[in-house]
Amino acid sequence: MNAFFDSMLPFDLSVFEWVQSIQNPVLSAILVFITHLGKYGAVFLVLGAVLFCTKKFRKLGIAILGAIFIMEIGNNFIFKLIFARPRPFNLDLDWWNAVYQFPDLVSRPSSFSFPSGHAASAFAAAFTALWYNKKFGIPMTVFACVMAFSRVYVEVHYCTDVLFGALAGLLYAVITVLLVELLYPRVWVPLETWLKKKFKKESA
Repeated sequence: MNAFFDSMLPFDLSVFEWVQSIQNPVLSAILVFITHLGKYGAVFLVLGAVLFCTKKFRKLGIAILGAIFIMEIGNNFIFKLIFARPRPFNLDLDWWNAVYQFPDLVSRPSSFSFPSGHAASAFAAAFTALWYNKKFGIPMTVFACVMAFSRVYVEVHYCTDVLFGALAGLLYAVITVLLVELLYPRVWVPLETWLKKKFKKESA
């Protein structure tokens, strides 16, 4: 597997060199802020919770929350442990260390690098939203692209990490949609109906 990642390093390095050529204080402030929003999928968890609290978009809220939950399991407990790719600043190769320098725009994550969790969560939420509501899904997909780029910009991920993270996000979104379509009418709708009846009886 190391040979697979090593074969991608020249491409990843060329992307870092381009990123370093466009780094400036204003862009750094914006992208550092955006990258912090994606920690643990926080911005998407908040969005999902807000949508869940509305009657019109409850199913979409459940789907987004489900996508982040599935992403956390798939990324952090399966893919990252299987591939165990070191972060760019932890890569122990002489030629890489001779040319690569971490910009220290954010703190150094201790987890493995592949695939990007920020990219995976952003695209899992965005692709799930696209399935249910394009008015939410399209801007979320644009935001997911910016979120993914921010991880390369602050140089805690290789470009290939975020590209595969986006693909992983698509996988998580497909799993989420299948589960929501299976369970929502069979589990949530009856549960919601029961809760409403129980609340009415208690408040009567």
